[in-house]
Amino acid sequence: MGVLGGNFYSASEITGFMREFGTMDDAIVDEGHFFVAEDDHGAIIGSGGWTRLRPSYANGLDDGAPTAGYPTVRSVFVDPAAVRRGVGTAVMHRAERDAATNGHDTLHLTATLSGLALYQSLGYRTQEVTSLRLPDRVRFACVKMEKRLTELAVV
Repeated sequence: MGVLGGNFYSASEITGFMREFGTMDDAIVDEGHFFVAEDDHGAIIGSGGWTRLRPSYANGLDDGAPTAGYPTVRSVFVDPAAVRRGVGTAVMHRAERDAATNGHDTLHLTATLSGLALYQSLGYRTQEVTSLRLPDRVRFACVKMEKRLTELAVV
């Protein structure tokens, strides 16, 4: 977040987000839908997943919409040294196939501005531009998105 988000957020916004919400949401691991991408040497270069559990950041959303029960992509991260090599796309495709295999036809997510282009390229559509409330009245801009999975080939 500190490296890739620096072109989209101020240092205080990034610090506030990291302090308040962190980067890893344990719910995706707990529910069993967490995936990693490794390089040829076994080093983790990307991660992400989805869950139906309430996101840790949900209380900070400005809109107050319900977030539990919806299959939601979370904690998608790519090592800055591995960006633009298809790592994020591979993680997202794996998460989408898993969600479809588990009976879901739509995935939701709340994108950071630094992740927005990836999600748009994968067919996610903007539902709402919103922000997270951070301490000291700082706002962290984000975009609620969704994608229908009905066209995926489940393998």
